[in-house]
Amino acid sequence: RDSPHAPGSQQERHRITKMSAMFASAPVALKAVVADRGASRRKSLPRVVTVRNSVAEGATKTSAAKTGDRQKAIVVGGGVGGLGMASRLAHAGYDVTILEKNEDTGGRARSEFFGPDADASGWRFDTGPSLMLLPDRYREQFTAVGKKLEDYMDIERVDPAYRAHFGDHTSLDLLYDTEKMRKQLDEVEFGAGGRYIDWLGRARASLDYGVAAFIERDANSILDFVDLSRVGPLALAVNPLDLLLPQFQQMKKYFKSPKLRALFSYQELYVGLSPYNAPGVFSLLAATELTDGVWYPKGGFDKVRGSLQALCDEEGVEIRTGTSVESIVTEPLGGSPSAIAGSKATQVVKGVKLASGEMIEADVVVANPDLPCVWDQMIDKEVFPEAKKEAERWEDADYSASVIEFNWCLDTQIADLLHHNVFLSGDYEGSWVRPCVASDFDAPKQHNFYCHNPVFTDPTCAPAGGSSIMVLLPVANINEQARMCKKRGLPVPTEEEMVAAGREAILRRFEEAGHGDLRLHIKHESVTTPTQWREKFNIKHGAVFGLSHGLTQLAAFRPPVRTGIAALDSPECDGLHFVGASTRPGNGVPLVLMGVKVAFDAIIKMHGAGVKAMRAD
Repeated sequence: RDSPHAPGSQQERHRITKMSAMFASAPVALKAVVADRGASRRKSLPRVVTVRNSVAEGATKTSAAKTGDRQKAIVVGGGVGGLGMASRLAHAGYDVTILEKNEDTGGRARSEFFGPDADASGWRFDTGPSLMLLPDRYREQFTAVGKKLEDYMDIERVDPAYRAHFGDHTSLDLLYDTEKMRKQLDEVEFGAGGRYIDWLGRARASLDYGVAAFIERDANSILDFVDLSRVGPLALAVNPLDLLLPQFQQMKKYFKSPKLRALFSYQELYVGLSPYNAPGVFSLLAATELTDGVWYPKGGFDKVRGSLQALCDEEGVEIRTGTSVESIVTEPLGGSPSAIAGSKATQVVKGVKLASGEMIEADVVVANPDLPCVWDQMIDKEVFPEAKKEAERWEDADYSASVIEFNWCLDTQIADLLHHNVFLSGDYEGSWVRPCVASDFDAPKQHNFYCHNPVFTDPTCAPAGGSSIMVLLPVANINEQARMCKKRGLPVPTEEEMVAAGREAILRRFEEAGHGDLRLHIKHESVTTPTQWREKFNIKHGAVFGLSHGLTQLAAFRPPVRTGIAALDSPECDGLHFVGASTRPGNGVPLVLMGVKVAFDAIIKMHGAGVKAMRAD
């Protein structure tokens, strides 16, 4: 057997992940040294490729020297989508390099340490994703490269899934046990338990058939919406009107209590909508939590990031951190037709140019930054004129909320908080209007916000007796804030003013709910603002959940738009592909990973496996 400390072994992966956590809050210079050492180790790995006649066949490893030169793939951005795509492409035989502008990979999927001493013995926070939904989609990413998720991380189901805290300071839990859930709901509203079971069955059908119709399969035509092979099973299982009308109307059919309507629709926050404008099909979000469950990677979400990076390391992917891409280089096809069957491309990708001036050629470029930012910031509009129109198209599109994120290091634990908590305002409709000025937080207003309290499940996230409280407070995204302030005739406030007002609103809500004055227990605070989200992670307008998911920005209408109508469709460039939250199918780690699979299949179909054909000479 291999040495337990050999590169790629399980113990070595755990050692590297542990080291990553230790250095999470280290100075940048120290992290750069560690990154350089890691890069040296990766470059020393033997280069291997996967040769197969079809993607479905079993793979065999063979030396690249025996099979010819490999196609070069550049992945711009090492977020979840970038890491997932890189390991798949490398496994298929491509020579892959990830170029990540930050000092580590993972994008928003990360754990960070904060505290008065700013060391790894302090408080650990999942500062990006904190809910693991649809765990089988994570597993699929590992099996695609011949590995098992369980060899890289331990996950456990969080039970109860959530606690909803209402404006009148009562609460309800999202329970997996259907009978217990029925009884809990009947105590609020007679007969609601039975209607809940009916609603859940239909919501689950929306999930199963909706995923099969529009998420697992790419959307390439407006006709997909009337393709019976796609929509037929979904339409037979669920009333089409329930899928298309606002979710609030659907909730009214099942529940009279505003609390119960809110309990099963607050999830719209995650897709940039509200129950009043989200189509009813988004009941699938609640169905996901209640049937597949809410899961937790033990040790925090950095386990996900570290495991996805480990897959890349083991496949021989070169990862260059602290490396900014200035532009994705394309050139016109001219009068020559595309070499790819069915392509309508007018350009072909040639590689990327770094901020340092270095040019790296590539056969395939996969862009992981927020897609509107790619068109706006990374494409030379003189060489690729259609890019200018595409960038303008998404400038004022519908975007999700931004958030002010508060990470509080507490020296106490809050008894009534579960692992996942959502605080809902008593003003069920008005509270969905995103705050844009400081006065929007004035008392006695209540606001919707999410609270992560991982010490409920994992005591290692904080010192003994303490807790790591992360609060996501939705606010207007940067573009939306400017537009709303102009409409209201108000100056745009500073982020410092918004942070101060938002903090007080949250602390006031905790105090009103009987949790005491948390100001006395906050030993350290770290805050992330909309501008910081935008600058650090290339998120358009600081809209943390990407483009909104209204009907006009779903499936074939989500970029790159592929309706089959030339006037509506996005420009095409041979060799340029996209992954991430603002492209198809949508945001959230499992959907991004599902989008990776769809994009990978398209790359293999268009460009073939990674090994180039041997030349006769």
